[in-house]
Amino acid sequence: MNRTQGINDVTQVLKQYEEGTRNRDIPLLQSIFHENALMSGYMAGNLMVGSPQPFFDFLAANTVSPEYSSSIVAVEISGNTASATVYEDQLFDLSFVNNFQLIKTEGKWLIVAKLFHHD
Repeated sequence: MNRTQGINDVTQVLKQYEEGTRNRDIPLLQSIFHENALMSGYMAGNLMVGSPQPFFDFLAANTVSPEYSSSIVAVEISGNTASATVYEDQLFDLSFVNNFQLIKTEGKWLIVAKLFHHD
């Protein structure tokens, strides 16, 4: 197993996540999430558990600030699974800590879960 290549490949998916979010590119985002992906976390004190579709819908309907930024702070690979942490700032005037779970299927890394917290 080449972990370095795996980290590079997962990092590329996370960069696509940032690009898709910044540019509100819903088809790009949909292409990097598994069809059965889950997105969970708290927004304004309300628990959200479900698919990423509400995120896609909100993103499509709202403008992303030019000050939006993200940083990949951790990536770990274990076989065909990976975990990653990404910080986001100024996404709809909020900052987020995102914990991603990815799986490699048919040679492609896909996000299967996103657990988020906003400050």
